[in-house]
Amino acid sequence: MTRLNYVYGEGRTPRRAAREAHSVREAHSVREEAVSYGGVDVRRDARPGGRRGRPFSSVRAVLLLVAVALAGGCIDIVTGTGLRLGFAIGLALGSLLAALLVHPRGLLIVVFAPPLVFLAASMLFVLFAPGGAGGAGKLIDAATGWLVYGFPTMATATGIAVVTAGLRIARGTGPG
Repeated sequence: MTRLNYVYGEGRTPRRAAREAHSVREAHSVREEAVSYGGVDVRRDARPGGRRGRPFSSVRAVLLLVAVALAGGCIDIVTGTGLRLGFAIGLALGSLLAALLVHPRGLLIVVFAPPLVFLAASMLFVLFAPGGAGGAGKLIDAATGWLVYGFPTMATATGIAVVTAGLRIARGTGPG
């Protein structure tokens, strides 16, 4: 018996042995258990939190933040003039969702995103609002207003993202 046969088994190469060991680890990493609800058997994830699937990349998380914030902004535009409470709630909710769903490596990007999303949405609103921007002077005046009056919204959304990221790091949890 050669040394390879002794270590890896009859007819197994090192690569095949590693591949088989990897598939065994994968089978054990997906811990599901069968649960019966009212006579219906359901398979559920037995991991703490019961989360499934892959976590969001930082790009997907920021796009989720943008989508939720813009949905709130659209509600504000339809119901009146300007970005108001609907946009602020959308930005805060989007920050929370993005910080909860992003891969742990992308937390820093999600924490820095809310002020940038706020400024970009405000700029788009001024540029495409009835009456337009009217030049660089009006855009600079509008940007000053965004920073002054929009600071509580930006700070709240960023604070929510920071606290959520801090809790996730402290608990060592992440999606998936």
